[in-house]
Amino acid sequence: MDVVGNMNRPRIHPAEEARHREAMDGLGVYDASWALAKQVGRSDLLPEQRRMLLFEKTVRGGPIPELFPELAELGHARIPVTLLDAGGVEEAAHIRYLPSSGTYRIIGSGWLRFAEESGISAGHRIDLYTCRRDDGGDGERCLFFFRS
Repeated sequence: MDVVGNMNRPRIHPAEEARHREAMDGLGVYDASWALAKQVGRSDLLPEQRRMLLFEKTVRGGPIPELFPELAELGHARIPVTLLDAGGVEEAAHIRYLPSSGTYRIIGSGWLRFAEESGISAGHRIDLYTCRRDDGGDGERCLFFFRS
């Protein structure tokens, strides 16, 4: 994995992050922060599951709780999020935190469509960034995916 460690949590390699930032800048997103790297599992792509699972220990201390602070406050609430990739794929989905299992989930049929259109398969490594996109207000909250 091209992730380098630090005292608190893993980090992406600076050269790889620079390539990602260049792609995101070209697509008009801002306030981008690398959130995590994940190897996509088969269960993340099952039609009956309709979700990608993110473990709390991977998310904690990163930008996902910062961009979606209401997740911790609202428990099982579903918060709208836009999923983006460098190829221009865009889908609406939701993010949710389940305190009982200590997991975050990107959920809904939008997630499955996004994964299919982006070519995300089980075994792929993804880098996930939080970001915003201009919507005429505070900025639409987005999750930007890079597949490797």
